[in-house]
Amino acid sequence: MEPFLYMVPYLLVECTSSDEQRSQYSLEPFTYERPTNIPPARAGDCGVYALKYIECHALGIEFSKKYFAKPNGKTMRDNMAVDIFQELPDAHEFENKDNDANLGAYEG
Repeated sequence: MEPFLYMVPYLLVECTSSDEQRSQYSLEPFTYERPTNIPPARAGDCGVYALKYIECHALGIEFSKKYFAKPNGKTMRDNMAVDIFQELPDAHEFENKDNDANLGAYEG
């Protein structure tokens, strides 16, 4: 983890497109913590759990054992598949094979 803590700030600075954006970033290393209160996932659910944990953390939502219990794994996987499909750029083209008015809505 240590190399990433130093590398990512440099990448942010180097990949910006303007001096104004570059000035928003610091070369200070990032910090991290390893939470210990994450419920265990059963085999096959670890990817879903990792993505849901990242989503909860980004949104400031508690990663509750109650909502992420083993019986909810299939439902979370199914919902995540639908969410990912809907976010794909070509998903609407697939849904609109009849070339209705919404077909070109996301082209730009």
